[in-house]
Amino acid sequence: MTGDYAVVVVTYNRLKLLKECLGQIEDQTVPARKIIVVNNASTDGTTEYLREHKEKDPRYGIITCAENTGGAGGFERGVEAAGREKTECILLIDDDAILHSNYMEKIMDARKCNPDYQAYAGAVMTDGEIDTAHRRNVIRPGLRTKKCSENCYTGKNAEQPFACDIASFCGMVIDRALVRKVGLPCGAYFIWHDDTEYSIRINRYTRFLVIPTARIDHKTTAYSKRHPHRRYDWREYYGIRNRITCVKMHGSVLDRVVNGIDMFCNIVFRNWLFGVIHMDDYDWKYEKYLVREAYRDARLADVVWIGIPNFRRARIRHTQTQAGLDSTCT
Repeated sequence: MTGDYAVVVVTYNRLKLLKECLGQIEDQTVPARKIIVVNNASTDGTTEYLREHKEKDPRYGIITCAENTGGAGGFERGVEAAGREKTECILLIDDDAILHSNYMEKIMDARKCNPDYQAYAGAVMTDGEIDTAHRRNVIRPGLRTKKCSENCYTGKNAEQPFACDIASFCGMVIDRALVRKVGLPCGAYFIWHDDTEYSIRINRYTRFLVIPTARIDHKTTAYSKRHPHRRYDWREYYGIRNRITCVKMHGSVLDRVVNGIDMFCNIVFRNWLFGVIHMDDYDWKYEKYLVREAYRDARLADVVWIGIPNFRRARIRHTQTQAGLDSTCT
């Protein structure tokens, strides 16, 4: 029996993980009707592998981008394509998300038993432990988020679904009809905060029902295990810029004020203080530079439609990508 759902996978230069990810999608106890893979201009043999894979399995649809559009751009393209497939729902995952074989069986059963919900998610495991960062609730004022505690997934609650406001794209499942109401993920975000912004739009119609027995192994390092004095890399620019823009789009004046205070204390002041005391024998100049540019670009962004910011410029580059570039897919 084939399940009435489509899968969207976004990949970039992680062929080994992609093979494992797709293998688990194919091994679902309730198989997908359509599997859409967005290849973000990979250069590691992914293009050739997907071309051969599509010939073997007609369920596959491959979108090959001419340049790296980031996770956000990939999900925008993928959800747009999945929306045309006329399935009941759509599963969104990155290439480092390894589904347990009964993941979609658990989700589809929950859909039947809880028809009032239009969005669902499972439990994300990192290094064998629940990673609570992927399922959150919104705190107002400020449009900040708080992790759903591990107690929601364990003990007497281990088999009890619970509701939350925010789900990451690591295992998010949404009804296809909902896409027509909320639109597509915001590709302009490039990476980070795109799933939070999309979830806030989804919350206008439904919260997420989390099924703790539906599991995903996320092959990455848990955020909580990173160094407390972690240094920033280019990705932090997008996280800060996109968070400011998200609150600008969806928050009240009070939300903007509270979020501004929170970000000043935990980002701006943090990096200034670390620079003053020379924390870890490091000057923290790069971190302050990224923050300055993120704030500047968020301030210049025009919100032209709900969920679609128009970033007039993008100043932070890395070796492969630049924010704000329009993607061209073939």
